[in-house]
Amino acid sequence: MRNIFVFILMIQTLAVMAQKNIKMYPERNGDSIIYYADNQEIYPVSLVFKGQPEINNMKKPEIFKTTQVIPAKTTKMRVTYFVVNDKQKGWGVKKMPGYLSYIGDITQKNYDTNYAYNLPFAKGKAIWIHQGYNGTFSHQNENSLDFIMPEGTEIFAAREGLIIDVVQNNNQGCPTKNCASYGNYISILHPDGTIAQYYHLQQNGAQVKIGDTVTKGQLIALSGNTGWSSGPHLHFVTYLPSATGDKNRITVKTLFKIGYGDKVEYLEERKSYARAY
Repeated sequence: MRNIFVFILMIQTLAVMAQKNIKMYPERNGDSIIYYADNQEIYPVSLVFKGQPEINNMKKPEIFKTTQVIPAKTTKMRVTYFVVNDKQKGWGVKKMPGYLSYIGDITQKNYDTNYAYNLPFAKGKAIWIHQGYNGTFSHQNENSLDFIMPEGTEIFAAREGLIIDVVQNNNQGCPTKNCASYGNYISILHPDGTIAQYYHLQQNGAQVKIGDTVTKGQLIALSGNTGWSSGPHLHFVTYLPSATGDKNRITVKTLFKIGYGDKVEYLEERKSYARAY
């Protein structure tokens, strides 16, 4: 009876910790207890546990990893399991550590550094880079680009991928951090695991929705001036998923095809770039 009580208590505890679209749960199989995770999101999710499990009269046949990546649309992925030591004594899991979940694979270190991105605007246009990588205004220690463009300018996907987030309900902006939370944006998960964000979009300017797969060069949004912005522009950034969120995330420089598409280079601040492809 004591063993059954421990198992029921364990299930109740996990129900409290479960987060939206991520579920972790135990199942008893004879003298073992197995923990599984379901991820109903369209993108991988990283679980970061706050410590090690506390168990009673059980052993861990494998090392419990405090960071585990659950692939997109996955059910019943084994997280860990425990086996009874002495069947004549009471046994069970006293406590499983809580966890935080993060979008993407935060263990990823490598990505396609040679990929050539399209310029994110229409053929026949030339756009000025107001602020470049590690810029002095708001890009300190961040590899981001600001493309100056009038509100309502068509924005095209610089790279193919999966739309994992869309915010387009905001209608205000200002040149201070006070307006940072009002920025409209689209996030695209690339095949190599990096994520690109297209920021300061026009209210209701998104031309795609969460779950869409977009091709390189596809129309995805209309530019705007929402959020922390001193004037109409597109803020473009590519980064590796991390457990720090927007703070101290690892942003990466991206190569772009310029001119007729026969030349590839990193874009620089205070220069204009034309797209003829």
